[in-house]
Amino acid sequence: MKNNMSARRRAGAGLAAAAAAAVLLLTAACGGKTSAGAGSGSSKSEDKGPLVVASWGSTTTESMRKYLAEPFTKETGIEIKIVDAPGKYAAGVQSQSRAGKIQWDILDAASAPDAYALHAQGLLEPLPADLKQKLSKILVDGAVKDFGYSYSALGYIVGCQEQRVASCPDAQQYFDAKAYPGRRQMIATSPMVNLSLAELANGVAPKDLGTHEINMDRAFAKLKELKPDVKVWWQSSDQSQQTIRNGEVDLGILYSGRIYLLKEQGTPVKPVWKGGLYNPGYMAVVKGSQHKDAAFRFLQWIAEHPEAQAGWASGTRNSVPNPKSFDTMTPQLRESLADWPANREVLANINYDWYVKNLDEVNRRWQEFLRG
Repeated sequence: MKNNMSARRRAGAGLAAAAAAAVLLLTAACGGKTSAGAGSGSSKSEDKGPLVVASWGSTTTESMRKYLAEPFTKETGIEIKIVDAPGKYAAGVQSQSRAGKIQWDILDAASAPDAYALHAQGLLEPLPADLKQKLSKILVDGAVKDFGYSYSALGYIVGCQEQRVASCPDAQQYFDAKAYPGRRQMIATSPMVNLSLAELANGVAPKDLGTHEINMDRAFAKLKELKPDVKVWWQSSDQSQQTIRNGEVDLGILYSGRIYLLKEQGTPVKPVWKGGLYNPGYMAVVKGSQHKDAAFRFLQWIAEHPEAQAGWASGTRNSVPNPKSFDTMTPQLRESLADWPANREVLANINYDWYVKNLDEVNRRWQEFLRG
């Protein structure tokens, strides 16, 4: 196709030059400015943003800025502003949509439950067909969806402060506070994670969880049993780290990357992958973005730069979708990621389709559970 296009261009060089001259003369006579046609692709480059990216704060925001945003701006001239919105993607997009004032252009690694729900509600821009096809050839199988692509993959796993926990449980054993005592923490902003973990503790096989329909009565009953031992329901990944670091809790369900960052920063914390949950985070463009073309250009740029992804992974300890990225990582970094085979094979999938169908009831009962 490219050769045919080149041939047509050569054949019509004289006509193109004449047409361009005519346009310039006509524009000058009218006192206006020239603008390139959509087919040239320059209409996208004329949109210099700024793109507003909602991010998770702390190391995620720092890594987004250092490895992705700044190099992209340097190459394209498109400005990027990053706002921290940890755990608030769904609520933020829904609120902006209701108000008719979309403030964000891109969600940086929206957690899968939120991404699937926002897509079902029509609040994410669909990927253009040509871009979706291109991304599917670059990224790992299954990464690309209609609404974006899985950029950041992590595990919801157990982390134990080794000086305070004699025996660290896996995620299924985590619900047995008598056998594995200690002050616990769990995530407050993702009910589907907690319900899925509770169902594993209730005996659902990890291999079946991805298609399992949650028994909400049973799952909430299991969570209620554990609730007296959960001292912190964390709202952000920074908080989940701080409570381990300062001794407020002894063990908890955390993002896998945050556990490894704690270790590197000197906190003696042990990660236990077995029985945890695999959770992708999606790069997606918010429906109604005023800079949609520039936003999709940024998503494509990220996908096509494996070295930048590897740098981002080194800062967050979360996995990335371009397989070439792993070629530039140290063995220590690769083995700390959710997609490392030894880790991935012991993580269960979450049934996001079930969550979308039961979204309202799940969220209502979750808020009642937290208040009760």
